[in-house]
Amino acid sequence: MLEHLNVSKIEVAQRQLNVAIRMLFANEDPVAVHTLVGAASSILSNLVENRHPNESWDKLAQGANGLSASEYFTIMRKAQNWFKHAVDDPDERFEFDPGETEALAFWAVMNASLLADLSTEAMIYQIWFIALQEPSNGLEEESRVAKKLFGDIRTKPRPERLQAGAKVLREHLLLSEGEPGSQ
Repeated sequence: MLEHLNVSKIEVAQRQLNVAIRMLFANEDPVAVHTLVGAASSILSNLVENRHPNESWDKLAQGANGLSASEYFTIMRKAQNWFKHAVDDPDERFEFDPGETEALAFWAVMNASLLADLSTEAMIYQIWFIALQEPSNGLEEESRVAKKLFGDIRTKPRPERLQAGAKVLREHLLLSEGEPGSQ
């Protein structure tokens, strides 16, 4: 049994994100999934801001939506902050759309790609998320690959979309286990 772990911030975020992606595709508890994705996303946003401030995917999303950094993070972190704090609103209830986790996880994966090689989970998630979008200029090749891997899942019910992600992830994790240097 390991008594201590010596981990970096990027390793912590990658581990959180990988577990969250596996849980998401397994359609596990949406609050727990969002909490893990939110924790990873916060670390990754901070690391990117520190190491690659001009390449931040958060800044790209802010600009594309005409939002200030404060407005963007208020929106992106609303559920995450509500889930982890109870000082000001201990008896309140919160209406949560688990689909919000999907966008937050995508931006986390995009930020992670600026910091290190993506894990199998993150790569599959990135392609899965693209498969959910309408093909757009500049992403034709990615959309083609996504459709080949997942089929057209855009109009499928959420459980079927998640199941498609889980299937492809399982297949790729099994393949990567047999590669030299895999754990």
